[in-house]
Amino acid sequence: MRVAVEVRLFFALIVFTGLWMALQLYFTHGQDSTMERISRLLKQKSAKNTQHQGKQLVFYNRLPKCGSTSMKLLIRRLAEMNYFTFHEDPVFVVETFEDNELQIYAELTNRLHTPSIYEKQIFYVDFRRFGYQQPLYINLVRDPLERRVSWYYYIRFGRVRHRPIPRNFSHQETAQTFDECVLNNMWECSADEQDSFLMTKFFCGHDPICREPSQMAVEVAKENIRRHYAVVGVLEEFSSFLKVLDIVVPQFFHGAHTTWQQLSQEKTLMEEQRTNNRTPPSPRARSIMRKRLELDYQVYYFIKERFHMQKTWLGVRD
Repeated sequence: MRVAVEVRLFFALIVFTGLWMALQLYFTHGQDSTMERISRLLKQKSAKNTQHQGKQLVFYNRLPKCGSTSMKLLIRRLAEMNYFTFHEDPVFVVETFEDNELQIYAELTNRLHTPSIYEKQIFYVDFRRFGYQQPLYINLVRDPLERRVSWYYYIRFGRVRHRPIPRNFSHQETAQTFDECVLNNMWECSADEQDSFLMTKFFCGHDPICREPSQMAVEVAKENIRRHYAVVGVLEEFSSFLKVLDIVVPQFFHGAHTTWQQLSQEKTLMEEQRTNNRTPPSPRARSIMRKRLELDYQVYYFIKERFHMQKTWLGVRD
């Protein structure tokens, strides 16, 4: 008799534990990542029209040389079509702020007229630390090596009809190819150069841990992407990126794919996006540089895998 009572108590304890765990999961749904919330919403009948409805500010903290010029062209057109404001930051360099500066920056950003998309070359900012609602983050990345090659020639020769960024390069440094830079381990192409993990820093943020290359910086970047970015696309799949944005953030990106197809027919406009005098790197230089960009490649592959999962959930095809 005593054994039977103990057995019943044991099973009751299991049931109680199961119910407690279920309740914990239910009442902590606010801790889900952005992707997990999107996944859950996609299972609802009205998912397409309701997700991110309360977010009136989309923050595009754009990376240099990752299709941002094309994105800005597109967003300008979409702003007219979808009746929102596009705030384009006048500063064209990547900015890093200390806490006191971030407080002021967060306050100024919070005052922006909405609904709007705001673009700026800046590392991830956690607005909640300063008492403000987190904006809806989006971004677009590119194969780290291709981004570095494009940047290398862009700062020397600019784009078609656009002058290069003023730099204190000697004539020899200007004429130096990317291969020569890599194979001679020049400062621009070394593993210790700050740009060797620029993608990581963009998603990691402004904290001290993000300022030096480390595995911890990579993990913080991944966590920020998982929790705070609605969509991070890859430039190599730009068409799919626009289709995903149209579904996830229709208030701002409705008709994005069709509009981009129309813009792409304007040959002069597209030609102006091309970097001047770009020379493809050799296989040897590619192999060496990929190793030097190891941290950024970890973040890039994480983004790519996440984006492919998102495409699958949304039923988006290339």
